[in-house]
Amino acid sequence: MIESREIEERAMTQHHNAPSSPESGGRAPSRRRGRRWLWPAAAVLCLVVGISIGGGDAGVSASRYDAVVAERDDLEDQLAVATAAVQDAQGATADEQGALGERSAELDAREAALHAREDAVVQIEQTVAASQIGIGTWTVGVDLEPGTYRTAEPVTSTCYWGIYRSGTNGEDILQNDIVNGGHPTVTLAEGQDFENGCGTFVKQ
Repeated sequence: MIESREIEERAMTQHHNAPSSPESGGRAPSRRRGRRWLWPAAAVLCLVVGISIGGGDAGVSASRYDAVVAERDDLEDQLAVATAAVQDAQGATADEQGALGERSAELDAREAALHAREDAVVQIEQTVAASQIGIGTWTVGVDLEPGTYRTAEPVTSTCYWGIYRSGTNGEDILQNDIVNGGHPTVTLAEGQDFENGCGTFVKQ
C-alpha cells in the first residue's frame, strides 16, 4: 500500500511539473490525463496481491500446524503403547520373581526335611549298629552296650562264641560255647570282651 501511494504521488508531481504548451494554455496534453486510471489500478492490484500472499501464508501455517499436531498425537500413542508394554513386563517380572521366591522357599523346605530324614537315618543306623554285634572280638562298654544279645538268624553250621575278662587277651574265659544250630543267646557286662563267630547278634 505504501509503495502504491508513493508511485501515485510521484506521478502527480511529475504531472504538475511538466511544461505546458502554448496551444493548450498551460494544460498537460490530453493523452496524459487519459492514463491517470493506471495508478489507482496498480495500487488496487498490489493490495490484492498482498492479500493473496498473506492468505497463502496462513494456509501454509495451518497445514503445518495440523501436521505437527498429528505427529504429536502419533508420538503420544506410541508412548502410551510403550508404557503399557513396560508395565506389563514389570508385572510379569514381579510374578516370575514371586513364583521363583515360592519355588526357592519350597526347595529350602524340602532340603531341610531331607537333612532331617538323613539325620534320623544316621541316628537309627547308629542305634542299630550299637545294638548289633558282628563277627569279631568286641569290648563291652566301648564297642557295644551291655545287655542280652541273640543271633538274628538261626545258626546253620558249627560256630564258637566266648566271653573273656577284658585285658586278658582271651586267657581268662568267663563263658563260651560251640553251637551247632538254633539261636545262641549271651548276656554281656562292662569289663568283658566278647568273641563272636556265630553271625550277627542283636540286642534284645
